[in-house]
Amino acid sequence: MFFVISAAAGLFVTGYCGWLLYTSMKENAGVSEEYNTTLLQLEEILKKTPFPDTNNIQAAKADQERVRLFLADFRKRFAPFPAPPVKDEKGFKTYLEDTLIRFHDEATNAGVLLPPDYSFAFSGLIGRLTYPAASIGPWMQELEEINAILDILCRAKINYLDNLQRVPVSTDDSGTGDLLAAATVTNVWGIVTPYKITFRGFSAEVAAVIEGFARSSNCFIIQAIIVNPDTSVQTSVVQPLPQQPAAVYALRPQNPNPPQNPNYGMNRGPGRQGLPQWMRTAPAPVAAAPVAAVPVAAPSVVTILTENPLLVTVSINVVKLKASEH
Repeated sequence: MFFVISAAAGLFVTGYCGWLLYTSMKENAGVSEEYNTTLLQLEEILKKTPFPDTNNIQAAKADQERVRLFLADFRKRFAPFPAPPVKDEKGFKTYLEDTLIRFHDEATNAGVLLPPDYSFAFSGLIGRLTYPAASIGPWMQELEEINAILDILCRAKINYLDNLQRVPVSTDDSGTGDLLAAATVTNVWGIVTPYKITFRGFSAEVAAVIEGFARSSNCFIIQAIIVNPDTSVQTSVVQPLPQQPAAVYALRPQNPNPPQNPNYGMNRGPGRQGLPQWMRTAPAPVAAAPVAAVPVAAPSVVTILTENPLLVTVSINVVKLKASEH
């Protein structure tokens, strides 16, 4: 019995040792395969151009730093808009009314005229009793974007804001002249939302608006700009100066008998004794011949540049990076 038990225990230990040996050999084979793969990769790296020496590694690190700085500056051009507060239906109604009042105050303080009771592309939402919960967030985001656009227009001191159009975010959007026949586009990098602005002003205000969009920390891309004369304002006309009376010039009478003496005009003696005979005696007065009047034309005004109001339509895209790209 002792022999049988010993044999069974020895068999079990032998099997266990065999299993350990098999496991070790399998792990050793895996390590050997990994070693061979790593060695092969190292040989491929050593054969590459440029060679991965110390100088090239430092150059690669410098390139990585330049890329990092470029991405940091790139992200500055896509500064995110302020996150709108979370509101329910009742809270959104109050927030919308307060925001539109604030927009009117900002325009008034900047001297920008607005249409009567202008609603900044939200006329279809004013006075409603209910709002779909899924649309409140996109509407709040559009209010933040319109706030940034209005800030640029007020800083540019435009004369009159005719209209501002946005894209619909749900089937509940409505309002004549408020909505564009477009939609927000989303790709792997960001979100693009189009807007259209129509305003009136002079060339200086148009340039200030374009500069404002270019210098904004948010990303605004001007897709198109259409400039036409503002036909609602009478074009200024430069009036010419009144006709001045013609000036008359009289010519001095000339000596009827000019001297032939080459010493004419020279004093050759004391007093008047050295003067010619015709100069020592006063000649008889000779009446001046009538001279025709020489008219002088009044100075004319040449208009080089006439500054007239302009009607401007700007189509822009608001580009926002996705949260994973900030």
